[in-house]
Amino acid sequence: GAEPALTAAQKALRSKPARAPEDPDKKNKKLKDVEISFPIVYGTISFWLGKKASEYNSHKWTVYIRSATNEDLSVIVKRVVFQLHPSFTNPTRVVEQPPFELSESGWGEFEIAITLYFHSDVCEKRLDL
Repeated sequence: GAEPALTAAQKALRSKPARAPEDPDKKNKKLKDVEISFPIVYGTISFWLGKKASEYNSHKWTVYIRSATNEDLSVIVKRVVFQLHPSFTNPTRVVEQPPFELSESGWGEFEIAITLYFHSDVCEKRLDL
């Protein structure tokens, strides 16, 4: 089958170009003005635990970040940091390999800050969601 162009572009971006040994000034040159698009999806899902639920653990939930096209996110994402409500034990959770998701149980709603860190050869800026 044909390989998606995005994957080919990523491979091109991640591989080091060959360079002539007589040109020392061209070491570590980055590709300028090259833009790749990698659609992602993020969100939460939750389930009521029903009659076995306790007052403080009424729902099981998962927060996730995924590729919209089912590609392997670890090609571009180095790690994801989920910032939970301060009432959770260790509210700053770091996930360094796929699946980039986190599951917990709880009873209320709160905002979760998600920060994506990319491999340095992909993008040096982080993405805050």
